[in-house]
Amino acid sequence: MIEAPVGFHCPACVEQGRRRRGQIPLHPTHLSAGSGQRATRSFTAAPTARPVITYAFIALCVVVYLFQAAPRMHDWLGLHVPDLTGLFAYAPLYTSTWYWEFEPWRMLTSAVLHHPTNVAHIGFNMLALWFVGRVMEPQIGRLRFAVLLVFSAFGGSVAILLVAVLGLASPFVPTVGASGAVFGLFGALFVLMRSSGASTGGILALVGVNMVISFMVPNISWQGHLGGLVTGAAVAAVYAYLRGPRQRARQSLALVGLGAILLGLTTLGIQLLPLE
Repeated sequence: MIEAPVGFHCPACVEQGRRRRGQIPLHPTHLSAGSGQRATRSFTAAPTARPVITYAFIALCVVVYLFQAAPRMHDWLGLHVPDLTGLFAYAPLYTSTWYWEFEPWRMLTSAVLHHPTNVAHIGFNMLALWFVGRVMEPQIGRLRFAVLLVFSAFGGSVAILLVAVLGLASPFVPTVGASGAVFGLFGALFVLMRSSGASTGGILALVGVNMVISFMVPNISWQGHLGGLVTGAAVAAVYAYLRGPRQRARQSLALVGLGAILLGLTTLGIQLLPLE
């Protein structure tokens, strides 16, 4: 994780973009009522706004991770803790017509799980979520940010399913991690900065490096990363280009349409997933 592009550099870039040209705010409360005129957009966090969804999601992932690690301490603590990794991790076989356990909710529950023996896995994801979420959530609003997280996580799982349908990955390999949601935030950050006129070189470099790592390093789900990235960018495009009180209905319809597309792709994947 590069601290400057995500945690600190982006607000400054946007401030620079604001000086170059007028912008429209993302948050409805920042909209001006002038006719035909563009108001100023700012991505710098409001001083009184707390990124509640960001902190809540981080807390949820950490608590779940502790429960994931608990079965390894069973022998010397004498506790019985269910294997959350086995119960809620996602593999395409759980969304197939031929496997006896049909559990599509795993496409979302896997986003709050992490590798129980790899602290770096959850550490990187939570650090990235904290860097981006604390800046983005106060500006687009808690509900929009929550929708962005859920759609990105789901989009990552849809990509995992479709890649298995194409025969490029095994449907039996389980996947865990909030990486799809995190990459969705990266994609959204790029779109929002681009629409504001800010420099996007830093976020492009960040995404590029992490995607190269995703493809080059074994046991990393590049499918989930790519699916989350594309879905997050699509959600952010809806926020950025369908904004303002008069566009709220269209924005909601566009999000419903995007959700329908993801569900349609999931249904198609369920029907076409081959048995290896």
